[in-house]
Amino acid sequence: MFKRNRTLAWAINQFRNRSLQGLSYRYDRGFSRPTRIIFCVTLRCNIKCKQCSIWSMEKPQELTTDEWKKVIYDLRRWIGPTRVQLAGGETFVRKDITEIIRYATQNDVLTGVVTNGTMITRELAREIVDSGLGYIHVSIDGIKPDTHDYIRGIPGVYDKAMASIGYLAEASRGSGMSICMATIIMKRNMHELVDLVKWVEKNGLDGIIFNPLGPTIDSDPEWYKKTDLWFDDLKEINRVLDELIKLKKKGAKILNPPEQFEAMKRYFEKPYLTMVERCMVGITNLSITCDGNIHTCFKMPPLGNIREITPEKAWNSEEARRVRKKIKNCDIHCSQFGNFVYRRNILSEVVRFIKYG
Repeated sequence: MFKRNRTLAWAINQFRNRSLQGLSYRYDRGFSRPTRIIFCVTLRCNIKCKQCSIWSMEKPQELTTDEWKKVIYDLRRWIGPTRVQLAGGETFVRKDITEIIRYATQNDVLTGVVTNGTMITRELAREIVDSGLGYIHVSIDGIKPDTHDYIRGIPGVYDKAMASIGYLAEASRGSGMSICMATIIMKRNMHELVDLVKWVEKNGLDGIIFNPLGPTIDSDPEWYKKTDLWFDDLKEINRVLDELIKLKKKGAKILNPPEQFEAMKRYFEKPYLTMVERCMVGITNLSITCDGNIHTCFKMPPLGNIREITPEKAWNSEEARRVRKKIKNCDIHCSQFGNFVYRRNILSEVVRFIKYG
């Protein structure tokens, strides 16, 4: 079993890069290195979530195991101690995913996974822990099975997801791997959010993280008018958010800071607004798609493809500078208070990393 690399070296590296981000933003250059790295390892998914269109997208040819290993090697050599989040689609559709995680661990790259949990058996849970995974977020969108299954589009997935949490908890005792719940805030489940926090506390999970319902990559600006998941009672969702803020301040294991919930109130009131605060994804985020395209923002053109260029060269390229300028003047609709975009202060980020991975 590998030791998880929650090290001082990571915190120093994170602080160094965060301190240079203001300068990078001003001059549209990559003086800092990315502090939020996401691998979208597959677009394949075994469920049909109502808030997501990935399951219906055309599936490109995915990077091979060796190609992902080369990406990890190149990133570690360039950035130093770092953290990568693996997402999809459903991450565990890939049969080689624990091999990829194990390679990252061996190269001092901490990995985290977002999963719907439905494919995790007791045997796979042990394999996941043994690979050295740093943290895993299991998506649960309701305390009631009917709520979760409705949102996730397949009957019976609530029971499978909850079972996966049990398998992971059993396998990870003493390992240091963090297990958290991930929940999307929407009309259908807003009255169950507080109970989910209490469930996390009662069952000894490491935390719960909330994301606001947002547009998909291919959404139009009025997407929220075309879904039954959007809110029609702002007063009630604000009351729920206030309750989550109170729980957080009392020490509940909620990973979001209180100010993010306050920002969500503004977003839920006016979801049609484009980015009202400066968007930093051009100098904070590095995302690599399952077919190798390199992005800072998924809604902007790629900087290149890892089959042709390393992440470092793409990050420092003239194309990256052009994209950063576009992001500064972006009028594309975006969920600006979601966790892939929302930027915590550096102290909050380091404390969260030490506690939860």
